[in-house]
Amino acid sequence: MEWFIGLLLLVIGAVLGFLGAKVLSKQDPRVAQKSDSQQTLKALMAQQAVEHLQDTKLIAQQLMAHSEALNQQVSDYEQLLINQKSDGEQTSLNYFGEHASTYLRNKSSDPTRTKSNTSVQPLDFSSEASGLFSGEKETEVKKPK
Repeated sequence: MEWFIGLLLLVIGAVLGFLGAKVLSKQDPRVAQKSDSQQTLKALMAQQAVEHLQDTKLIAQQLMAHSEALNQQVSDYEQLLINQKSDGEQTSLNYFGEHASTYLRNKSSDPTRTKSNTSVQPLDFSSEASGLFSGEKETEVKKPK
């Protein structure tokens, strides 16, 4: 009888083990789906982080370029002010720029008029009186009765 109880316990253990394994295996796909979705989410976040990092580097490079240009303009302006203090001859800043200032300096200030020579002159009607101002007295118009 002892071996029967041992055999019965073995069968009961096998059945319980089978059912336990089946229950745990049913939860595995859910865990697997969660882990797949988490891996997908992590990959997406990593890709977005790389894109964000590239954009940030590009913006930083643009800021550095603008900063260098601004520093160059400030140093040019400072040099212009130093040159202006040292030169007593040139007391004004180039408002229009280098080429426009040269053009304005060399342009003559008084406009010159050119006479036009036409080959055909208009007729002169002022020699004789005509029309309303002919100088003749009006003739009285007689009214019929």
